[in-house]
Amino acid sequence: MEKVQHLTRSAIRRASTIEVPQQARQNFQNLFINFCLILICLLLICIIVMLL
Repeated sequence: MEKVQHLTRSAIRRASTIEVPQQARQNFQNLFINFCLILICLLLICIIVMLL
């Protein structure tokens, strides 16, 4: 049990030190912004259709 806890702790420590590449972060931000823009456009279309 002690060994499992030690392995788990060292794995968590190793995982937390991994740096997310700047390019990946940038791609994720772009994806999120695009998703938000699409949602806003869909909402606007729905509002316009309801008003007509």
